[in-house]
Amino acid sequence: MTNEERYKKLRQQYTDEEIAESFFIPADLTENERKAADEEMWAFRKKRLQSRTKEQKIYADLLQICYQMKEYVESTLFDEEQSVAVYLREYLRVTGKNQKQLSEDLSIHKTRLSRILHKRERLTLALAYRLEEHSGNLIPAIYWWKLVQKEIEADILNNPDAKLKEAKLVKNAVYRERA
Repeated sequence: MTNEERYKKLRQQYTDEEIAESFFIPADLTENERKAADEEMWAFRKKRLQSRTKEQKIYADLLQICYQMKEYVESTLFDEEQSVAVYLREYLRVTGKNQKQLSEDLSIHKTRLSRILHKRERLTLALAYRLEEHSGNLIPAIYWWKLVQKEIEADILNNPDAKLKEAKLVKNAVYRERA
């Protein structure tokens, strides 16, 4: 039933004012009335959540991952707890897949997926595209890729030893006095 059909059905029994009032909790409730209203709302929400199908739960959880990723990649902060590996583990949990199943779905070797999950290998752009497709386009490849870029940026900023190690491998560098 569409919202419009619901509204027409409600209009047969109630006025517009009564319908509008039913969607708002009055501010002048007593503490006991507010507590009862909160409990009633929670019971309704719990019943609604429990009646979702498996597909609806996966869809909602994937959207939640997407929004968390979006918020994080748009921030300027780096948080180790929001790495590709962390989001990929959450993706596995939400989809109900194990590493072997997901690696097969993505056409990659299970060892490669394991290496990404354990931060021994970076997610590639090709894999970001595959994850977008696997999520039914709910989680865009750009979010996966921006997670990778945040990790690389953190490495550059926080690992001066790696920079020095690589500098020693350079021959015939253009000489410039260092301050």
